Amino acid sequence: MGTWGTAIFSDDTACDVRNDFRELIGDGLSGSEATQRLLAEWSSTLNDPDEASVFWLALAATQWKCGRLEPLVRERALDVINHGSDLERWESGSREYKKRQAVLQKLQEQLPSPQPPKKRIPQLYRDTNEWQVGELVAYGLLSGRFVIFRVIGHHSDKGGTSPVCELLDWVGNDIPDCSYLASLEIRRKKNQNSGTSQLMLCRATARQRPDNRLNVLGMKLKPSQVPRFFTVLNWKWLDKTLSEDYGIE
Repeated sequence: MGTWGTAIFSDDTACDVRNDFRELIGDGLSGSEATQRLLAEWSSTLNDPDEASVFWLALAATQWKCGRLEPLVRERALDVINHGSDLERWESGSREYKKRQAVLQKLQEQLPSPQPPKKRIPQLYRDTNEWQVGELVAYGLLSGRFVIFRVIGHHSDKGGTSPVCELLDWVGNDIPDCSYLASLEIRRKKNQNSGTSQLMLCRATARQRPDNRLNVLGMKLKPSQVPRFFTVLNWKWLDKTLSEDYGIE
């Protein structure tokens, strides 16, 4: 668990709880349904005294701000504050201890107060990708030339599924035939002679993938790498990365 401050959400676990709850609400679950789902998914955390206190405080604060505070969650969070279990993680009498104490007191006063109206939580966009492993995809550069990516796999997480690609060592105006492309090595970053050179190309919204500059070539070649140690890159930064890291304009 990473903690970098005394605020409720200055903590990795707290941020994850907040994000998970908002994601479930965005997917159409009620506050009660989302709470039950979180209790099941975070069951191991709830057995850890230190992290359990963070869980209840973060969930209560999140639900209150979203206008969806569940009575069970409110009571559990208030129990944590009243019993002082969260403060056991902090050195008694220290500056951080006193700051955390003030944070908890503020939350203690907030939770029983009237909460805001229910806020609309938008559904989280989840990336999708239809390209197959080995498929070649041409990308049009701003200069009018093309580069060619080969799909070597996919990565899936809460943000969806995105392709992991390697870049063929070619830049040109006219797409070569498959036999020529099969002879190409992969292009590595400038001053990189070995190691993986892979990009996971992802998007946070449907519009971020520049489909008007992409052309699936209808060719497949066996990848030269397996997905490993790839760079995560949003499509909107691809031109800049190709220029700065690969010397391609």
